[in-house]
Amino acid sequence: MLERLILVLALLPWLATAVQGGAWPRARGEGFLSTSATVEGPDEFGLYRQNFSLYAEYGATARLTFGVDLGGDIQRMTKAIGLLRWPLGRPSRPLKLALEIGAGQVEGENALRPAVSVGREFSLGTHHGWLNADTRAILFTGGGTAYETDLTAGLSLGARIKAMVQFQAGVPAQGRDYLRLAPSLVYEARPGTHIEFGVSEPLSGGGERGIKLGLWRKF
Repeated sequence: MLERLILVLALLPWLATAVQGGAWPRARGEGFLSTSATVEGPDEFGLYRQNFSLYAEYGATARLTFGVDLGGDIQRMTKAIGLLRWPLGRPSRPLKLALEIGAGQVEGENALRPAVSVGREFSLGTHHGWLNADTRAILFTGGGTAYETDLTAGLSLGARIKAMVQFQAGVPAQGRDYLRLAPSLVYEARPGTHIEFGVSEPLSGGGERGIKLGLWRKF
C-alpha cells in the first residue's frame, strides 16, 4: 500500500493545473548550502536522538548542477552522496522535470541513488508558492533497494517568511515502511541567509517526534 502512496505523492504536482511556472535548475555560478540539526524523542527508553545534515549544490552550467548530500548522528555518518542533476524539456515549460544520479555510501554500504524531481510554482493572491516532489531509489551494492519520496508545498507569507509542509515516505531495505509529516517556517535573516524551524510527526511506521533547526545560504 505504501508503494501506491509514494506513487501518488510523486504525481501530485502533475495534477496542479492552476499553478504557474518557475525555473528549475540552479543558475550557472550560483551555489546553495543547507545545514540542519534535528532532535527526536524521547523513545521508549527516554532517550533522545540527534541527527545532522548538510546539503550543498552548485550550478556548473545552465543545465548541470553538482551537489553533495551528507547526514548522520553524533556517532557516525549514515549518508554521504555526491550527485549530478540536469533538467529535461524546454526551460520555458511550466512544469519542471529533472533527473539526478548520485553515488556514495548509505548506512556504511556503497550505493547508487537515481532520482527524479518534478515541480511547479503557483500564485495564491499576492503570495508566491510552489509544489515539489523528489522520488529516489537507493541501490545498494549488496543487492538491497530502498525507496524515498518527499512531497513539499511552500508558500511565501511575506517578504521574509515562508511556510512549508513536507510529507516524507519511504520503503527502507530493512525495517518498516514509514510516512512522516514535517511542517516548517523559514525566515530570511538577511539577503541570501535563511533560518528554518520545523517539527516532524510520524504518521505510520513508528519513529519519534522531532524538532529541526536549519540554516540556508545562497552564494
